[in-house]
Amino acid sequence: MLSRSMSSHVKKHVRKNPQERREEILEATLRLITQYGLEGATVARIAAAVEITPGALYRHFESRAALIAEANRLANERALSWVEMSTSPDVVERLEEMADAHLAWTEANFSSVVLPFFLELASTPGAGLADGLTVTEFKSFRTLVEIAEEGRHQGVIRADVAPEDVAWALHMYAWAQDIALMGGAGEPDDRAPLRRNLQRLLESFRA
Repeated sequence: MLSRSMSSHVKKHVRKNPQERREEILEATLRLITQYGLEGATVARIAAAVEITPGALYRHFESRAALIAEANRLANERALSWVEMSTSPDVVERLEEMADAHLAWTEANFSSVVLPFFLELASTPGAGLADGLTVTEFKSFRTLVEIAEEGRHQGVIRADVAPEDVAWALHMYAWAQDIALMGGAGEPDDRAPLRRNLQRLLESFRA
């Protein structure tokens, strides 16, 4: 039987395959961006968080900028889930249900996705994360464009409404809701004006 100290040593040095290690590094990066800000998420801190050396980290990512950009893409992948929370056949109703689902998604992903995203936007030019993706490349944005196109084919969204306008409208609502939550607007009455404005906007798209 291994002694406690020996079993602890063995556990600490269990090798992980490259994909597992990359995922661990990315998760740590998002946590550290939330905790310390973009500039504070240094290679040394990230490496320490996953118990490897900075040199070992560079075997998985060629540079800090590449790591930060990949973390941004991971956050973007997760950001798709709030636009997959409704299957209503009427596209306008589906968009409204998605918007309603966004608040719960924000609360569940505040530290791992939402806050790092806004820290990215507030970062200085050339810091790395801000160069990762543009809004129109977000999977959530592209998905909403497709849904809006479906709505035009259904005849429930006006033919003169650009699908991109619908996608921007939902993202602007989502971001306003995120900012309100960060500002302490946690009560339903605090968020009611946002919801009313969303309804007016969606109705303006309806055929």
